[in-house]
Amino acid sequence: HLHHRQAAVVHSEDLPSLAPQSRLRGQSFPNSQVALDKLMADKIESNGLNGFSIFWGGLVRIDVLKVLPQTRLTFYGPKALQIHMVPSDKADEFYLKELGVLLTPPTGKQRAEKWMGLETKRLLQIKFEAADRPVRDVAISGLGWVAVEPISTSLRTSDSNPEETDGELVLAVHVPKPVEIFVRPPMPVAKAGGDWYQYRELTQKEDEVRPKWYF
Repeated sequence: HLHHRQAAVVHSEDLPSLAPQSRLRGQSFPNSQVALDKLMADKIESNGLNGFSIFWGGLVRIDVLKVLPQTRLTFYGPKALQIHMVPSDKADEFYLKELGVLLTPPTGKQRAEKWMGLETKRLLQIKFEAADRPVRDVAISGLGWVAVEPISTSLRTSDSNPEETDGELVLAVHVPKPVEIFVRPPMPVAKAGGDWYQYRELTQKEDEVRPKWYF
């Protein structure tokens, strides 16, 4: 039992929803296959994900505060947790209304009434130099991770310039207490990961702080 994982805070009957049942496949936002109303679609086309909040079941909320117009977020985790996106100014109302219904776990209004909510909020200022590859993973303990790609290859337009950036993305991540949020170097996933991943040795500082196993 690890107190900082999502499994420590959800109801025992909801635990199976956290277990991957097949190979992990990322779900990306923006996503042309996700149906949006015209107003949301127009906002995303002009300003990307800025001003939107993305819910990962009832367990995670990500407020997109500052990204590039072509920034993409890709979620890797159990398929049972649906992902929903709404304008940030409607996010609180949406969460209260849909918790236990669209946003599960917790499953059902009875469990939702006893749910502690997303009490932990962490502001992430993610700096980057290369905009044309994933820059960081935002890992949610016991659930999965979100790959942050400043300029997505699939969203790049003729006037996109990976060199023309201010070098910082800002997200606010909400989770239940005491679930932990980790920001780590991006994990190379599938064939695309092999195009940009470069192996390097640990620095002396990284080697000093990494866990040591003795037998």
